[in-house]
Amino acid sequence: MPNVLLDKSTDLWDRVLDVLRTRINPQTFNTWFSPIVFDSCDNATCALTVPNAFFQDYLLDKGSALLHPVIAEVFGAPRQISISIRSTGSSSSPDLGPPPFDVLPASRLHPAAPQDLWLIENVWMTHAVGILGGPPRAYKSWLALDMAVSVASGTPCLGAFPVPRPGPVLLYAAEDSASSLRSRLESITRARHVAFDDLDVRVITADRLRLDQLDDQQRFQATVALHQPQVVILDPLVRIHGADENASNAVAALLGYFRSLQRSTGAGILLIHHSRKNPSSGSGYSLRGSSDFYAWTDSLLYLERRRDQHLLLMEHRAAPASGPFRIELVTSPDDGPYLKLLQNTPSDGAPLERERDSLPLSILDLLSKSTQPVPTETIRSSLGVRKQRVLETLRTLSQDGKVVRLDRGYLLQSTHSP
Repeated sequence: MPNVLLDKSTDLWDRVLDVLRTRINPQTFNTWFSPIVFDSCDNATCALTVPNAFFQDYLLDKGSALLHPVIAEVFGAPRQISISIRSTGSSSSPDLGPPPFDVLPASRLHPAAPQDLWLIENVWMTHAVGILGGPPRAYKSWLALDMAVSVASGTPCLGAFPVPRPGPVLLYAAEDSASSLRSRLESITRARHVAFDDLDVRVITADRLRLDQLDDQQRFQATVALHQPQVVILDPLVRIHGADENASNAVAALLGYFRSLQRSTGAGILLIHHSRKNPSSGSGYSLRGSSDFYAWTDSLLYLERRRDQHLLLMEHRAAPASGPFRIELVTSPDDGPYLKLLQNTPSDGAPLERERDSLPLSILDLLSKSTQPVPTETIRSSLGVRKQRVLETLRTLSQDGKVVRLDRGYLLQSTHSP
């Protein structure tokens, strides 16, 4: 005989979830409330089951303030909430097989409003994963902290790029002492006329973080889900994992974790990463390690040093690139050091002409030192460049009549004797 009371309670619980969807943001609902399993509800208590202790702690602490009034509204009277943890041995019925993945019609996917496109206008897209890269002493950490202050305070990044939707920032700085980190943040907030005590930048103080290891991955995901930051900043990437950055499989697994974290929590992920020792061009191709780093990015910031200038370039998966912009670290007698944008449009209103890609010149220089054909792989390994870029550049040089392709490799046209 069907349990009419349970069926009715289940329908009411579905209504509770429908009401919650309208009152909290989608990331909070999907992270904390979608995984709840409704067990039963009588006149006194609603019994719920959650996946683990992190969920239980959240719902008993912050989540109960959201659940209690909605349950009272839908069920017609207040109820206590009993929350148990799902048994690790539980699974779907063996007769039914594994549960299918959730699927939605494309028309029901959450639309992005124009005002939701940017976390920092023209700099970082909302919910983006990406990298801030560049050589040593290029102000990578200063720019990351400038972005953190901007998002947390709602003030324009570098004094020029607005922040439409400010919110908390979660930061892990592996190479800065606590006092040094505080000093930098205080300098930036003073320059922005922001009260440091009101700055919502939350610092992870763990001595060690290894996000290629399962235990730390789970703890980190729970931390992000608990604090619900707009963006997570990890500085630098090399200090938070032990994987081989040149091994595609290892890099793909690490970046896959960050992508999954972004999708489950809604937080943007910004990784600080170094460039190669001899970068071939100022872009994602110059990032150290596997080409998967560049392919993974939704937003990419790259800092270059050209002679006495520091330049910032911006690329995005779903928006036009911009820059380069000149930036400099300045010191104010009152505020201390902070980054300053030297012009708010590239090259004072006219696009700054990029220096010619140095790869063709590097290849010609390499070939000029050999009287024998040089194989493609030798060129690639000598210059530390992706094979695809080498092939494309060699094809262009061949079409221009500067190099000749032979069975064993490439020669300068001037060296080749038919």
